[in-house]
Amino acid sequence: MTENEKLNEMVENKPETVEEDLIEKLTKEKEQLTKYLKQLKAEFENFKKDTLRDREMILKNANEYLLTKLIPVLDDLERAFNAVEQGATFEDFYKGMKLIYKKLWKLLNNEGFFKIEVGQKFDPFEHEAVERIETKEKEEYDVLEVVENGYKYHSKVLKPAKVKVAVKPSRGDNGAQTV
Repeated sequence: MTENEKLNEMVENKPETVEEDLIEKLTKEKEQLTKYLKQLKAEFENFKKDTLRDREMILKNANEYLLTKLIPVLDDLERAFNAVEQGATFEDFYKGMKLIYKKLWKLLNNEGFFKIEVGQKFDPFEHEAVERIETKEKEEYDVLEVVENGYKYHSKVLKPAKVKVAVKPSRGDNGAQTV
């Protein structure tokens, strides 16, 4: 084989060699990326499990904290019932229940739980109108009666106060209309 023939053969074979090198290089990159993605997926799954476990632990600790605070109230109730069994009067029992009730509310207030105070005007964010009463004696949307108390935890309403609300008479007479 002459030199020219050898050169021609090398030039002709070179594109195949280059393609094989490129394919080999890309295959290695693909394998590395696949391995990296599998590692990232495994890390993300572990992160999700850790986050869920942490969340459950926080909830469990919060429940434990509140239950620990309620134990003295349970102890007081038990003492009150025992006192009745040992002959305490109704008045003494009633006074004891009022003290326990106040103690419970103080504990709940300290934790951010409050009864919604109902003012004169209807507040759609804290009240639920269960009945509209037509009247000329009150201003429109005045609260006439609290049917059930409402409660909120910090600023979040857990249960709106159920109220009866005054509305202007539609026909000129005083009649009740249910919502």
